Amino acid sequence: MPDASLLPAQLAGQPLQCLHCGSLPALAQCLHNARYPAPTWVLIENSATDDTQWALHGRTVCNALDALPAPYIEIASNDADTLETHLHPHHAATAVVVCSTGTDEARRLSLAITTRLLSNGQGA
Repeated sequence: MPDASLLPAQLAGQPLQCLHCGSLPALAQCLHNARYPAPTWVLIENSATDDTQWALHGRTVCNALDALPAPYIEIASNDADTLETHLHPHHAATAVVVCSTGTDEARRLSLAITTRLLSNGQGA
């Protein structure tokens, strides 16, 4: 989870909200809750999760992704940890940033992609 004080308050004029969703059930709840303030974009930083957790909670996360009313960008440290690898949601990520050199670099890249898309009027 990034230090929210190090993140910009806005991206391309849109407010940035940072939520910690440290497990698959928490991620499903965060995605469910994100439906109502209607965010313009969602950034998801996924961490390594074991097969048991995917089996127990994967369908709930997939349903929450499919119900999400906004496009999203996913951050992962390797291909094996992506939501697409485990869930194959109908509402797939606009971009998946896989960055094995560290999450800070992946976050910077994801924020830059989101800023560019918002500046071009996509998702707004």
